[in-house]
Amino acid sequence: MRGQSNRFGFILILKTFQRLGYFVTSDQIPEAIIAHLAEIEKIPVDREVLKHYDDSRSRKTHVGLIRSYLNVCQFNSEASKLLCQALVDATLTKDDLADIINVGIETLVKYRYELPAFGTLLREAKEQRTATYRTLFRDVHERLSDAERTKLDALFLVGEDCQTSPWNDLKIDAPKVTQSGLRELLTRYDQLSAMAGNQELLRNIPVVKRQQLSLEGLSLDAASMADMEIKKRYTVSLALIERQLARVTDDLCDMICKQMMKVQHLADAELEDYLTANQDKTDEILRRFAQLDTLLQSDQSVDDQLTQARQLVTERPDLCEFSRVHSEFGGKNECRFMWRYFKARRSELFRILAKLRFVATSQDKSFENALAFVLAYNRRHSDWIRLNGKGEIVLTPQDLDWMPAKWWKLVTGESDCKLEPSRVNRRQFEVCVFRQLVQELKSADICVPGSDTYSDSRGQLLSTDECNEALAEYGELVGLPVESQAFVDHLRIQLTDAANAVDRDYLSNTNFNIVNGRPTLARLIKKPEPKGFRVVEEALTRKLQALDLSMLDVLGDTMQWLNWGQFFGPLSGHESKLEDEDRRQILTTFAYGTGLGPTQVAKSVSGVSDRQIAFVNQRHVTTEKLEAAICEVINGYNRFWLPKLWGDTKRAAADGTLWDLYENNLLSEYHIRYGSWGGIAYYHVSDNYIALFSHFIPCGVWEAIYILDGLTKNKSDIQPDTLHGDTQAQSTPVFGLAYLLGIKLMPRIRNWKDLKCYKPSSDEAYIHIGELFAKDNINWALISRHLPDMLRIALSIKAGKIAPSTILRKLGTASRKNKLYYAFRELGRVVRTCFLLEYVNSEELRRLIHSATNRCESFNKFAQWIYFASDLIQENVRDEQLKVIKYNHLIANLLIFHNCKSMTQALKELQDEGMILTPDILRALSPYRQHPSRFGMYELRDSEAGPIDYDFRLDLESNEAQIELA
Repeated sequence: MRGQSNRFGFILILKTFQRLGYFVTSDQIPEAIIAHLAEIEKIPVDREVLKHYDDSRSRKTHVGLIRSYLNVCQFNSEASKLLCQALVDATLTKDDLADIINVGIETLVKYRYELPAFGTLLREAKEQRTATYRTLFRDVHERLSDAERTKLDALFLVGEDCQTSPWNDLKIDAPKVTQSGLRELLTRYDQLSAMAGNQELLRNIPVVKRQQLSLEGLSLDAASMADMEIKKRYTVSLALIERQLARVTDDLCDMICKQMMKVQHLADAELEDYLTANQDKTDEILRRFAQLDTLLQSDQSVDDQLTQARQLVTERPDLCEFSRVHSEFGGKNECRFMWRYFKARRSELFRILAKLRFVATSQDKSFENALAFVLAYNRRHSDWIRLNGKGEIVLTPQDLDWMPAKWWKLVTGESDCKLEPSRVNRRQFEVCVFRQLVQELKSADICVPGSDTYSDSRGQLLSTDECNEALAEYGELVGLPVESQAFVDHLRIQLTDAANAVDRDYLSNTNFNIVNGRPTLARLIKKPEPKGFRVVEEALTRKLQALDLSMLDVLGDTMQWLNWGQFFGPLSGHESKLEDEDRRQILTTFAYGTGLGPTQVAKSVSGVSDRQIAFVNQRHVTTEKLEAAICEVINGYNRFWLPKLWGDTKRAAADGTLWDLYENNLLSEYHIRYGSWGGIAYYHVSDNYIALFSHFIPCGVWEAIYILDGLTKNKSDIQPDTLHGDTQAQSTPVFGLAYLLGIKLMPRIRNWKDLKCYKPSSDEAYIHIGELFAKDNINWALISRHLPDMLRIALSIKAGKIAPSTILRKLGTASRKNKLYYAFRELGRVVRTCFLLEYVNSEELRRLIHSATNRCESFNKFAQWIYFASDLIQENVRDEQLKVIKYNHLIANLLIFHNCKSMTQALKELQDEGMILTPDILRALSPYRQHPSRFGMYELRDSEAGPIDYDFRLDLESNEAQIELA
């Protein structure tokens, strides 16, 4: 090659083609890349010369040489056919255009073709997706009978005596957990079941497309649906019916659980009242027992002792009866009080039992048989039912093996659990079965076909063959042995080393002591503020306040910088036709994320109506789209220099806070600690302050179930592998699953002193910390035996087949049929012991955990400060409630991003003015700043935000030199 310009042009197109898969001209290549290559090759760069090269014959020759060298063919008709076929196949399993295009790109790369222009890929992907949908719509339409079409058309008609159409009624959310709410839900289930008779027509449509169609249907009112092309309308209608039926099925199962928990709590309260009311009897029995002991120790004759003893017992027959009942049924057994509260709910609960199908997920069918038995005999009036009766449903004594011991006497009338019963008490058996059903549903030992939450999760796991293929690579990824014995040896060494380290450092560890067998830790002493911090903090605050920003200014500026609204758009996947789209998206986010709502925003901002704002929310925004926008903000924030001083991106913390809700919905529950009705907004916050993930869960749920979801669903550039939380963020199964996923769970546990620690083996002896360990031993054989099954779950989660919360719901309840629960619990005992040993041995670790959880709690307050316009979430539909949390999360992250940019600029100005800045001072700053005004005039200014220099860094070295000179 002649000349440096030709040589450098060749290098440019070679390196960019290897990266992009297609050829670009020099004016399309960023300046930084050109400068980097020029520096390596020691060739001066002249843009005019490069422009001349782009038009030269030399470039055409070079392109041919590169294709030949890399064995790549030019995009031609054969490549076009290959691309079309790949896109057709992709549209059957994927719906997002980006995912479909990626499949096309991977196919072309695999067969060594040059990539076409992006416009070609986009056009082909849209055409093939549209063609696939048309085929699916036509198939459904042709298989529908005239009667079925008429039935579906009736959904969009408003009757003379109705104010809304059946279509709008179809989308109503579940009511509050009351008996009337239960009856309403049962009626809705009957209506949906009647409409769902032709759901088999959807079986040829992939799940991802059915979900997309149901979301589109959920966003449209009856008038919009009536305007839709008829073939598509029928498919969308059936998809929404299927979705709503699955949700109502879930809701009915939730109703069983919540109603039975109410029965449990009422019975617990009555038991407490009973014990309090009979405390005098208990005291009197104890007093008389003491008298008997004194009497037996006296010198009186045996006859006199017997006479006085008989008198002590017989003069209070009420005490004898109280003692008999107490001993037979258990003094603190709330089960005997449940029937009176169950009978008020009995009718509706049996209606649910009759409508839904409850199926055992294991070979043990005993409880499934018990359900069939109580359903078959629920109209009997006799108190006792014989097990060997002549009915169609027969229950054997072995079918009662699942029954808890405290129910045995009440149900069978037998005191000895080893005796085979011949009959059961109908009333008590019904209560016992429904109470046990709650446990079976929670532990996933019983599933409900047609449900989402309570479906059989086994079908979502990877197959054994798929696991075996990925096992070795996965072991390298998480840094764990995957062979059973090697894994156990690895664990045992970890536990042994952790225990030996604590024992060795015990005397030098002045913060940790064991006093009378109880471990104690000294309180952490707060570190003093860095010198000069207060002066910098006050000056920075003045600078930021002088910017005179409003919340709308923050949203407008970040829209220009990040274009976060690009992720919003029509749910149908078509191009948006909104005028002034960015403005509408900003105002919609502001309305729902601050609690103002569309009506108040429309009154406060000119040029927009409440219907226009609500339209964007309903037709253009889903939780998935909001999560994509949040991810874009996180990635932009991660490019700044300042957050790298604030924290380690490999660490995150999870915490929940109550958001008030209206009482009349299924999610809302009364939270005792907060003293109000609501749900829990659960956030995962990075150690550098940005929130990675948010979720909205009921108050009564153990938060640890959802703690791993935030990391597995986080698609941003910030990928933590260490997770902190509070007491509710942990349990032994969670520790075990987190370990297999390569996640270090390090929570701040309130009652850590009461948790058991386990030795590697009973033979291990320690000089100083022996009292720290329980007498129980780790069952290493159990871990070894079930490791393949546990790894299958971990691999399935990593592959995105199943969410950690789905598994942890199953592992959150002990079950004799669920062997994996005990295996994960045993693994978790080892992992948690290692963590606790490290926790007591390292003050620095305790400070890190304390700092991370405090930052998460600070984010909770920051998010609620942003939601300033209301004390509660105004929406009463669960999907919309979650969207409010996501809108608020998005605004919080946008404000953190904006604050980071503004703080960088303000700190630069302060440094130019002569103020000394040190790394310690900057580390003590926080982006949770509240200088933007929330009240006053709302105006979306049409102004340029200016560029962002992500590479800018403050010169701290010269500052440190100034400090040394001073």
